[in-house]
Amino acid sequence: MTWDSLAEAYRPAAISHRRQIPLRLFVILVVCVVMAWRPAFSFMVPWAAACIVAQIAEQQALRHFLTRPAPGRAVAFNLTTDVLLAMVFGWLAIPLWQVGTPVASAGAVLVVSGSVLTALMGAEGCVAAFVAAVTPHITYMFVLPLVAGSRHDPVTPYFLIGVSLFSLVLGLVFAWSRRTFEAERAARRAAEAQTAAKSAFVAMVSHELRTPLGAILSGAGDLSRDDGGALARDKAALIADAGAMMRSLLDDLLDYSKIEAGQMSVETLDFDPRALVDDTIRFWRAGARAKGLSLRMTGGDDLPDWLRGDPMRIRQVLNNLLSNAIKFTAEGQVEIAVEARRQGGAWLLTLSVTDTGPGLSPDQLARLFTAYDQLGADTARTFGGTGLGLSISRDLALLMGGDLVAQSAPAGGARFVLTVPTPEGVAPAAEPAPAPAVFAGAPRALVVDDHEVNRRVLDQILGALGLQVELAGDGEAALAVAGERRFDVILMDVNMPGLDGLDTTRRLRTEGPNRRTPVIAVTAGVSSAERSACLAAGMDGWVEKPFEVAGLHAALSLALEVRG
Repeated sequence: MTWDSLAEAYRPAAISHRRQIPLRLFVILVVCVVMAWRPAFSFMVPWAAACIVAQIAEQQALRHFLTRPAPGRAVAFNLTTDVLLAMVFGWLAIPLWQVGTPVASAGAVLVVSGSVLTALMGAEGCVAAFVAAVTPHITYMFVLPLVAGSRHDPVTPYFLIGVSLFSLVLGLVFAWSRRTFEAERAARRAAEAQTAAKSAFVAMVSHELRTPLGAILSGAGDLSRDDGGALARDKAALIADAGAMMRSLLDDLLDYSKIEAGQMSVETLDFDPRALVDDTIRFWRAGARAKGLSLRMTGGDDLPDWLRGDPMRIRQVLNNLLSNAIKFTAEGQVEIAVEARRQGGAWLLTLSVTDTGPGLSPDQLARLFTAYDQLGADTARTFGGTGLGLSISRDLALLMGGDLVAQSAPAGGARFVLTVPTPEGVAPAAEPAPAPAVFAGAPRALVVDDHEVNRRVLDQILGALGLQVELAGDGEAALAVAGERRFDVILMDVNMPGLDGLDTTRRLRTEGPNRRTPVIAVTAGVSSAERSACLAAGMDGWVEKPFEVAGLHAALSLALEVRG
């Protein structure tokens, strides 16, 4: 084995050895305390001191090994300390055997056997770790009768045969445990690979679906602004609502995929908690009224003016809770209770959503936050949905350092309680005056996207904003156009076949008239890693698909202002 492969195999054992340190120290302490009153056992004091020194050496070796991303040859120091600790700890068997009584001899064998079992557990299937920790103890068992005056005992040969059989059984047990560990790790790697593949698939499907969805929402917005009469506006509103619902489902799938892959993160921003709750209730009031439900808020008098956290994720959880409450409540009311109380130098924000629906049984409460579980086929058939909302909401609450719990309401129905610890925030600076609706001077824009629908949508929107637009269907075409004339801004799709948006931007930055032209990423990927990749490639900003005109306008305003 190479040093790197040996270090990789040893890492699980190193983690296990670190966890066993308190157990070893406890055993040393107990043995010394129990034997301290017997002068014949004074050898315990130097033994305990030597064990502690060896344990400190092993602890330092483990820390050095586990904190290095590529420890390599450092694993040799760890194996050396394993051997040293085993030699020092197992030495206790010799003076115990020399006491000469049957119980003392049994105690010596017990010390060595216990150490061997500990080494077996701590090896985690690593052959090198097992051999380093077990060899000194097995050696002690073989030499005990020889160094303690028992070599002429007629039973000694049978004892040595027993030690040999013990060693054989120990090796077989280790081989079995090693196969078990390897099977478990192989299954874990396969599960992680499957999760990664599923996350990539969900991200790809989300990206592909967001392309036509962006056109649907943009077209619905244009129809609603046209003077086509009340009927046309109602149809446009219906299309927009359906598109918004589809985008919400896509967001749920993408969020769950990110949470499963451990890639979800939360932001920290200053926000007005009262405005957040008021806006959310205002959004759901029409839906509640359509079902004949009363939607009201209680509390909130003690809310601070500003808190610091992730308002988008808090709003997402609150939206899920209100959506479910209205969906499952046939009559009565939905109430949201708001409370904030001091916790040291921070606040604990509590949002409770209570409904008068059918309530939750103990069995439903136990599996309520399970992904894709909709509490039965009747629920999925009657109410629809993906079954991801509550699972994602619980995970988001935990990511923010809080929790989301479900309860049965005392008067019937269900209650969901979201708690989020938040530091006190500060009021943001006054927002600058909004940019004009149409850009002056007819700036030249290059739109790069492999989907014709996206190109047509952006062409219409940018044209309405006063920009002169040129279109390119891939990275190579964009480089050819950008090499001939200069643009004021470039809108670049990130995921394109062949030369993607990142590589196209890198090549743009090397030469040609558009080396300093602002490049805005137009992408469905909005994670921090994806944004960092865009910035590293030389892009200056990004717009999320499916984009809104206001967000696109803001990004263009910033880019054109920097250019000017």
